Amino acid sequence: MAEVDGRGSRAAVELRVERALRAAARAGNRLLSGGVARVRVGGDGDREVLLTALARMGVRLEDAAGLPAEFVFVDHLGDDERGGRSYPAEPAGDAGRGSGAGLDPVVVALDGGIASARGGDAAARIAWAARGMRTTARLAEEFARARAGARGPRIGVSLVLEPKTAALALALADAGCEVALFSAVSETDPEVAAALAADGRIAVFAPTSAAGAGEERPEAAARLDAEHAAAILDWGPEYLVDDGSHLIRLAHSERPRALDRLRAAAEETTSGVRPLREMEAEGALRIPVIAVNDARTKTDFDNLIGTGQSCVLAIADLLDEAGWAASQRGGADPRPHAPAYAGVAGTRWAVVGYGPVGAGTARFAAALGAEVTVVERDPVRALAALHDGFEARCADEALPAADVVVSATGVWHTLEAHGFALLRPGTAVAVAGGIDDELALDELQAAGWARRPAGDGLAEWIAPGADHGPLVLADGGGVNYTAAEGNPVEVMDLSFATQLAALTRLMRDDLAPGVHALSSEDEARVARAALEVRGGSADPAPSRGRPGGAAQPWPVHRYRSASA
Repeated sequence: MAEVDGRGSRAAVELRVERALRAAARAGNRLLSGGVARVRVGGDGDREVLLTALARMGVRLEDAAGLPAEFVFVDHLGDDERGGRSYPAEPAGDAGRGSGAGLDPVVVALDGGIASARGGDAAARIAWAARGMRTTARLAEEFARARAGARGPRIGVSLVLEPKTAALALALADAGCEVALFSAVSETDPEVAAALAADGRIAVFAPTSAAGAGEERPEAAARLDAEHAAAILDWGPEYLVDDGSHLIRLAHSERPRALDRLRAAAEETTSGVRPLREMEAEGALRIPVIAVNDARTKTDFDNLIGTGQSCVLAIADLLDEAGWAASQRGGADPRPHAPAYAGVAGTRWAVVGYGPVGAGTARFAAALGAEVTVVERDPVRALAALHDGFEARCADEALPAADVVVSATGVWHTLEAHGFALLRPGTAVAVAGGIDDELALDELQAAGWARRPAGDGLAEWIAPGADHGPLVLADGGGVNYTAAEGNPVEVMDLSFATQLAALTRLMRDDLAPGVHALSSEDEARVARAALEVRGGSADPAPSRGRPGGAAQPWPVHRYRSASA
């Protein structure tokens, strides 16, 4: 490798920068894209690689943005590197309820040092998330004002239970709602669940201890999840914020009495909207559901940017910790703990699916220097991948060449036994976003493949008669929320604000049973609030718009006769 400065090879610089970016995002569960960075790095090679990666990820620079830095990158931690702001202690147990100047900057040194104001216990992490979710706070205040004097509705929340979800639940409670929260064993931070239960205002249907969350047998975890899911429906929510439409479908299939009280729901995910549309087509959907996932303030940020960043960085964190090395590099042993981790740069990634999640995954992997090939059945999306600068190939071509494979479809058995058989030993396989059994591990097991633990969050799947096989991350669950903290604070701030806009409409309007879109007015309301807290603005819309947005009356056109 060519020397780029006195600190080592290009590969060493790329790895140093990658680790710094991952640390910056991980320290406060922060969104790099759209954030503001100060770069005070001396080495020309380090600075060049860092600035390039920041630009590819959509990070603004402090000097150009004219805003305080949220991320400060330095060579070494110094006495004056905190951006001129103090690090106040987080008030224990206070969700911040969202006002104020937001989060303190995180300082990352390229030598590995890091300084962050976020505390480590559950109460501090919830407070940190709430302070960063200022758009949600504003929508929650509007929600409370709109219902002033009215009886607080009973709202059930079914989402991955981590600090941001806890902050949402507390914001709803502050707005006068009765709130219950359900989360599956594999998607629950038990310390956060315990902190919510201790608050006393949230009915928690999730494991509240490490022992409860650490069910070793899948059947035991499944049984506990089923008990908790039934219990929150028996609690009697009037409105649901659902993830995967699992509770909505449970109510319609096995617990129809819940529908006596359940008035409406809002669905968070692509994989949840799909079965709801099927239910609607069959006439089986008995309540109105707003497809929050389809709102631009959700899909264009949560799916595309938040999931893209969080999944790519979570994959890199797991592989770095395991000492994984791409098998392409000098004939390295494909097993974990062989050569030291060398970084994402130069590795070959196959991203299966090029919807918003796949596009975001490809974008952030490429920002770290990966060579990305997209596998996509929709020819229009495959063509879009080409125009975004990626290769588009069929699975039979892309999978054998890949060092990392990411399923980003939300479709059952996206990667089947045939696809796994194409992979080289040591190929890392992960799911971005994800549904149950997106990887056909059940099919591998039935075919005699053996699962061998290969490090924290990694398992090697070995075909009959083989010595080694591909490495599956997070047992095929969504890698960002099973092996990391999920999507960043700022992007979930948008998603949860959009949920609050949906709840407001569901309570205000008498919608018919079926799947409904969030209005463009509600999208704009959420986006305007988010722009303001992020230091941006939108040009005012014309006060007198025409239907369809035409600039002139429709009879005014190019080819009018002179007498007209």
